Amino acid sequence: MDITVIFNPTAGGGRAKRLRQFVRALEQGGARVRLYHTRAPGDATRFLRELGDPGDRVVAAGGDGTVNDVINGLRPGVALAVFPIGTANVLARELAIPRRPEAAARVALEGRAQTITPARLNGRRFLVMAGVGYDAWVVDQVDLISKRRIGKLAYLVSMIRQLFRYGEVTFRVTVDGRPLDCFSAVISNGRYYGGGFVLSRQASLARRSVQVLLFQRPGPLFLLRCLAALALGRLEKVDGVASLSAERLTISAPGLEPVQTDGDPAGWLPAEIDLEPEPVTVLVSRT
Repeated sequence: MDITVIFNPTAGGGRAKRLRQFVRALEQGGARVRLYHTRAPGDATRFLRELGDPGDRVVAAGGDGTVNDVINGLRPGVALAVFPIGTANVLARELAIPRRPEAAARVALEGRAQTITPARLNGRRFLVMAGVGYDAWVVDQVDLISKRRIGKLAYLVSMIRQLFRYGEVTFRVTVDGRPLDCFSAVISNGRYYGGGFVLSRQASLARRSVQVLLFQRPGPLFLLRCLAALALGRLEKVDGVASLSAERLTISAPGLEPVQTDGDPAGWLPAEIDLEPEPVTVLVSRT
């Protein structure tokens, strides 16, 4: 079996020792491993598109941003495996991918195939989520040096700094042809957000749709209520938060506003989000 491992050395502070254990476990399981260290955002996409033969499967070793980079270079018929060693590993949480190197290697070698339909933002795939408004401001303004040093705490710092901007911008989100206004929006392919927080109990990676959460009331106090409800897994119960299933949507705003996908900056509005015609095969634990 031939396996290409794409490793982000900056993910989660760079877990070089765990990577060596993971690769050793793959080789002990009979795999021939090609290891590639990314150098910058988008590097994994470019490398995989230029690679003649990636092998039987490609492993994204990093966080959700690394997975995003990999799936945008993944060829049809090649399976994706995940080794979660990044700052945020929402997809790994969704799929119950183990964090221990030896256990994750077993999934990459022997895992059960599960198909997931990626969403696309302006033609670029994402597997976990996209966001505009407060969610995108936090991602756009997070300090990358702090992110490497303190991990998720860097996002907390950015969340506090962006809190009082919430409510300043109104977004127009057209959900399957229905125009709606909001002050922030998160578009999710799965249940979780930021690691272990339940964003939406209606969302599912198994469904061919995304779940759209619209925050329709302004003001920092309302946003704080939403953040508290998110911590309790009750965000969709908050009066002023609308949760809708969708297959296609567009998002616009009066000025230049950022968008995030899978925890990384993903350009600017306007945005069109739809579903990939063909699913991606992801390896998950047999148990």
